[in-house]
Amino acid sequence: MYIILVYDISTVTSSGRKRLPKVMKKCRQYLRHTQKSVFEGEITEAKLYALKQEIAKLIDDKEDYVVVYQLPQKTVLNRENIGIDFDPTERII
Repeated sequence: MYIILVYDISTVTSSGRKRLPKVMKKCRQYLRHTQKSVFEGEITEAKLYALKQEIAKLIDDKEDYVVVYQLPQKTVLNRENIGIDFDPTERII
C-alpha cells in the first residue's frame, strides 16, 4: 500500500524539541521524506503496523499528532504540485 504520513510535534517544551528529531528519524527508516513533517512511500501492512507502534512510543499523545493516509496503490493518488514539481519516487534506482 502507499501511505502519506504527516505529523505535528509540539516543540513548546524542551521534551517536545527532543521528540521531534526522534520521530523524524523513525519515519525516515520506513518512508521518503518529502517536506518538513511529510513522508510518503510504499509500505507493507506489517511495516506500517510496526511504524505506528514505534511512533506511538515516541510521541506525547496529549500534545502531538500523527496522521496516516492510506491508499491501496499510488496510481489511485491524484498528486498535484504548485511550484517546484517534486516526486520522491523519481530518484529510486
